[in-house]
Amino acid sequence: MRIGAQNFFSVVLLSPAVILICFAQEIPAQSIPERFAAFETREELIQSDWLRQERILSLPDARIPVTCAEDAAGGCDGIKEGRYGFHTESEINPWWQVDLGESQAIDRIVIYNRCDRDELAKKAKTLCILFSEDGQHWNEFYKHNRSVFGGAPNSDPLNVPGKGQQTRYVRVALREEQYFHLDEVEVYGQKDRDFNLALFKPANQSSISGNSKRKIRFEKDLAAYYPVDRVTDRGIQLLRSLQAMGMDTTSSERELKTLKAAYLKIKDSNDAVRIQTLYHQARGLVREIAFSNPLLDFDSILFVKRIPGTYSHMSDQYYGWWSRPGGGIYILKGWKDENPQTICLTDSMAEGSFLRPDLSFDGRKIVFAYCRYYPGLRECEDKVNKENIPEDAFYHLYEMNIDGSGLRQLTSGDYDDFDARYLPNGEIVFLSTRRGQFIQCDADTAMSTVGKALGNSYVRCGGGNWRPVAIYALHTLNPDTGIMHAISPFENFEWTPSVAADGRILYARWDYVDRDNMPYMSLWSTNPDGTQPRIVYGNFTHAPHAMFEARSIPNSSKIVFTGTAHHSILGGCLTLLDPDRGVDGEDPITRLTPEVCYPEIEAWPYSYYANPYPLSETFYLTAWSDIPLVREGGANPPNALGLYLYDAFGNLELIYRDMDISSMYPIPIKIRQTPPVIASNVNWNTTRDADFLLQNVYEGLKDISKGTVKRLRIVGVPPKTQPHMNTPRLGITRDDPGKFVLGTVPVEEDGSAYFRVPAGVGVFFQALDKDGYAVQTMRTLTYAQAGQTLSCIGCHESRSTAPGNQQVQAAMRAPSKITAGPSGTWPLRYSDLVQPVLDRHCIQCHNPQSEHKEAASIPLNTDESYDMLVNAGNPSLKDHVLSRYYEGRSTAGACVARSSALLAMLRNGHHDVQLTPTDWERLTTWMDVYAQRLGSFSDEQEETLLALRNRTGHLLEH
Repeated sequence: MRIGAQNFFSVVLLSPAVILICFAQEIPAQSIPERFAAFETREELIQSDWLRQERILSLPDARIPVTCAEDAAGGCDGIKEGRYGFHTESEINPWWQVDLGESQAIDRIVIYNRCDRDELAKKAKTLCILFSEDGQHWNEFYKHNRSVFGGAPNSDPLNVPGKGQQTRYVRVALREEQYFHLDEVEVYGQKDRDFNLALFKPANQSSISGNSKRKIRFEKDLAAYYPVDRVTDRGIQLLRSLQAMGMDTTSSERELKTLKAAYLKIKDSNDAVRIQTLYHQARGLVREIAFSNPLLDFDSILFVKRIPGTYSHMSDQYYGWWSRPGGGIYILKGWKDENPQTICLTDSMAEGSFLRPDLSFDGRKIVFAYCRYYPGLRECEDKVNKENIPEDAFYHLYEMNIDGSGLRQLTSGDYDDFDARYLPNGEIVFLSTRRGQFIQCDADTAMSTVGKALGNSYVRCGGGNWRPVAIYALHTLNPDTGIMHAISPFENFEWTPSVAADGRILYARWDYVDRDNMPYMSLWSTNPDGTQPRIVYGNFTHAPHAMFEARSIPNSSKIVFTGTAHHSILGGCLTLLDPDRGVDGEDPITRLTPEVCYPEIEAWPYSYYANPYPLSETFYLTAWSDIPLVREGGANPPNALGLYLYDAFGNLELIYRDMDISSMYPIPIKIRQTPPVIASNVNWNTTRDADFLLQNVYEGLKDISKGTVKRLRIVGVPPKTQPHMNTPRLGITRDDPGKFVLGTVPVEEDGSAYFRVPAGVGVFFQALDKDGYAVQTMRTLTYAQAGQTLSCIGCHESRSTAPGNQQVQAAMRAPSKITAGPSGTWPLRYSDLVQPVLDRHCIQCHNPQSEHKEAASIPLNTDESYDMLVNAGNPSLKDHVLSRYYEGRSTAGACVARSSALLAMLRNGHHDVQLTPTDWERLTTWMDVYAQRLGSFSDEQEETLLALRNRTGHLLEH
């Protein structure tokens, strides 16, 4: 078999006992139109799939750093795709070289440049070629004339005549300080002018970079690629599990042990045919055993054929404008038979993209998301302007009967609606960009989007007009009346809802309030009416980055999720979570697929899983890819995923693959037990307020003595209203959240507090001492729905703690009203909150005309005063904020104002400055809400915040 760009795995039989395998860690979608042979039978396809699994399992741990030799192998691997085959760091005179094995008379050297970007191709202008017989002493053979040359796919590489010169080593280098990256280097000798001497020869380079990737070429005994012993051991584990379920496994176990014994006798021999035969027999028997599982009591599987979008990112994968056409909603009938039948239910729909279906509990209806495909839409430079986007280019919800009849569209408008899940009460929960720019999400906000193209809210740390990253959050829909509710006012993304066995909604959300935006995509739950939002797992867990696709395990309290990346599409390691063992760290989780590291945070794995559907704690339907994830901005291959049966012992059996397009989201077609209906506590149409009851603030506040906390500060967080990355810059970090301070409420002697707030507004709390300094602050948001009383036990208390049954002092009175803060807190604005203090007490000395030279060097009467204050002192406000930002949590008793060197100086006396209590409140409030310049993303949002304050005046103490 010729090894070239068409093959992800290339396999060459060198002898009856030795094969050569080449593996590329990352290949773009356009270079993988087909990686399967034209199999004549399903058996051949399955056997080929077994081989691909074994190759990936034999690869080194992806978390081991890439070596220079591994990256350099990409420069002579036969793959010419117009991108880089190897990539050094930026350094003086970087080089790449190949060892031909022996001295050769060279006919020519052909060098393929990068062709993906013109400016990158120009970086090879100082190229030179050196020869060496020993790899130590080098002679310059060729010096390039600084012209730009090409490569694949335009077939314009640099062709350098070798003139019969003898050499063993060929080095290509640059004569400047630069990154060095080429696509491919070919060396041809005079003995056979058509034979590439460099192909698969050992290569090396001067350094590695962040763009370096592992390309492995290795030779091993044939037996190592047909590990019958590993197969039989996994099979016996499977049998023991089935035996516990009541199956008679005696004869099957005997057969597996016989195959293993036969293999061990010949594994070191050259009997390639016999080893391969034993392997196929063992895998075939294990497959037969796996498909006999009594949990597989269904004949048909609902699934989707789909090509992932053109922009690889956890957020962007669900926008219609990035979609690629093809596929549909399918049923796989007789999936355990030799020739299963596929039926497309959506043939009548225009070419488009389909997302994440759900099957009703009675197995009769399917709800799914679909958008129509428009060529060239991804290139639109202004996607913020909804007039530029056809309405049906957004994902909308559709429903149909299990046989494809009765198709109807459930949502419409200029919003992406997707990830619909049937609720036990007959409604549907889904994700939608209809969350919009509302600060208070109530009974009317979702319905106000019907027929109107309202503005979206956006992620804080990415985007632009060409790539607006619109927030989507949880909504519910009554499919009969069309009534929608926004059940989450969360200001950032929420993902992959599912209905838990107890009726709650499991979902992921991205929590980076005053902390690093990378790792905090944790698992949460909420009631179907949006009440009781609470963390399930991972609020302070860095790996994995994202905990998506959580599902309850039947007859178990455990949950399965996919541990996936931040900067790619959904895919990664299947993970089993036991919430009874904790809510953070490694203890509560078991990696079901440990050969797949958590993408990005640990490394980029060679393969990945997605869409787990649990049959038990041990057995799963899932999708699996033998191709690595493509990172942000790229397009993943169209046909990476197939449907599989997986078990916790490592057995992976192909159910279905389409050679041209991914198959995803497997769901058994059968009646499911309907979870209990959780009665709603929301009064959507009678009130816009809600109550909070805190039992004991000291529960969870380590080393804070009782009586320390006197008040709670309530801080609201509005969504971002425009799409540009890190703009406007609100404070010290690049991606500060919006903030407004509603005010403070009292804490009783027993640590309890009871107060009323506007419902449907995302808030966090700070515990304040007698001087108004924050003792502890939340790094996440909570909210209460209309008419609800949301209670909590304490501040950072253990999630396994049960509330006491004692009567708390705060509950013995009416809810407290909120004492509003000084001007400049709602909306939050440094110029209104802090600058007046400086104007009264500081600018007499701290101005450019001051006679005091030191004071004049720190002017506080100009727009520069903000920067002066946040950088003053040691540690400065900037130092403290950034330290806690990257740490991801606050330490009780060590919050910003209390730790401020600037405030310490003022407390100890600074010339004649005498601050009033209001002045102190202004400074401490500003510092403890992370010393932001602004708390709003636009003047219009400030007006909305003022309107909210006027509307909720009855909650404020006058």
